[in-house]
Amino acid sequence: MTVFWFLIKEGFRGLIRSNYAGAFSIIIIAISLIFIGVGYIAARDTLVMVDHIRAQYDINVFLRQGTDQPVIDQLAERLKGNPAVTEVVYVSSDSAAKLFKQEFGQDIFDILEYNPLPPAFTLRLKPAYRNLPSVEAIARQVNTEDIVDEVKYRKNFLLLLEKYQRLIFASVVTIFSLLTILSVILAGNSIKMTIFSRRDVILTMKHVGATNAFVRAPFLIEGTLEGLVGALLAGLMIWVSFHFLNTYFQTIFQYKALASYRFYGGLAGLGSMIGLIGSMRAIRKFLI
Repeated sequence: MTVFWFLIKEGFRGLIRSNYAGAFSIIIIAISLIFIGVGYIAARDTLVMVDHIRAQYDINVFLRQGTDQPVIDQLAERLKGNPAVTEVVYVSSDSAAKLFKQEFGQDIFDILEYNPLPPAFTLRLKPAYRNLPSVEAIARQVNTEDIVDEVKYRKNFLLLLEKYQRLIFASVVTIFSLLTILSVILAGNSIKMTIFSRRDVILTMKHVGATNAFVRAPFLIEGTLEGLVGALLAGLMIWVSFHFLNTYFQTIFQYKALASYRFYGGLAGLGSMIGLIGSMRAIRKFLI
């Protein structure tokens, strides 16, 4: 236990003694984590918005004119039994005419002498089925019904939505990976300078019989602390930025940036990991 606390204290002392090298490492980690954190929040909220748009995506099933109501009711029951469908809304020809008047301001009977608008169903899908392959499969299945005249859905809109969703995900993963690797390299280089400046102490410790693990431990603790301090600094900057945005610009942008305690905890964990890996890379070359 005495050795453990000695190594912990040496790690803290090393952080204090590192001066500019340690400060540079902390700043680099903090800047990287700010970009990673803000990018994560932006990507998360964008994907939530995409899912919200998907939730409003419907399949319209137009029926043949003159279909008897009992036959329509039977089809409604079959549609409700579809595991992909969460809600079935029936719009009769008369209701369609009223909707037409509300939307366009003209009565359909003033334009034509009859109501050409067919009865229809609007199908709302469960979240797992709000993708193009599922929508196409449901449309093909529904189209086999005898009384169905046409099935419509916005295929191009779905294609565009899924394209941007994939693009956002790929961008976030790429940026996250690059910034993490860059942080590890820069933090490692910073710690490498610190270790180089104390190479005589390391050699002396090795000559008196200190093991590699004993020599390595304070530097690993120091690197972890640098990552943690960088994460705390990044978390503080993100919190201040979000507070400012939500206080003064929420009504303008109609957007509220939110981050939970889990987000800040994850940021602290990531920063510590970056510092630890960087220090492991750096000290490996001095303890061969």
